[in-house]
Amino acid sequence: MASGGVDGSGPLFVPPAYAVVVDYLRRAIHLGSYAPGEKLPPERTLAPQLGVSRVTLREAIRVLEAEGYVTTRRGASGGVTVKEQSMSAADLRERARGQRGEIDALLEFRRINERLAAERAATRIDAAGIVALEGTIRALQESTDLGGFRQADSAFHLRIAAAADFDLLRSSLEEARARMFWPIDALDYELIVKSTVKGHGKILDALREKNSAAAGRAMASHISKTIEEINVMLAQE
Repeated sequence: MASGGVDGSGPLFVPPAYAVVVDYLRRAIHLGSYAPGEKLPPERTLAPQLGVSRVTLREAIRVLEAEGYVTTRRGASGGVTVKEQSMSAADLRERARGQRGEIDALLEFRRINERLAAERAATRIDAAGIVALEGTIRALQESTDLGGFRQADSAFHLRIAAAADFDLLRSSLEEARARMFWPIDALDYELIVKSTVKGHGKILDALREKNSAAAGRAMASHISKTIEEINVMLAQE
């Protein structure tokens, strides 16, 4: 452990390696990088990818299993699988109501900063980036469950954040989206697919035209629609 903080005023806490892995994998699940029902890469592959020992990875998996994020099966056909959402829609809504202040702040943060990301991306995204975004919209249209929806939705927004070519903006938007995991899951998946596809389509049209102002307006409008949908959800019994 280091002897002092960045200002020399006291000890600097360094979390154990397994806790860092827990945070990374939990965030990846929240962002849809690993969808419900999907297996994580095998231990022999994932541990070196994360730069940790297999013992450290196993400890992290034990924590995630205790938190209800994954389930582990032994044997040739086993592995670590992301669990389906176990909370009912009513329980998710109640949890979201208890976090209303944080949710409102996160949505406003997203509306401002994702607008900026879209404006910057419009002048920087290349043809391959446009094709990739088209693929995420097709995946949205073809999604048959909440996990597939979350995965495609996150991919669209995070590809735009990456195309904005501003690392601090990308990482902060990634964090904001990860924190929206619970309230977004409380929404009626089948009702939000249509509005999400429509919103993403308008943003993509502006990006194709390299129109920064239009891309920013379309993104802000899309986030505003999400705010409206969440407000309706929170009003339900």
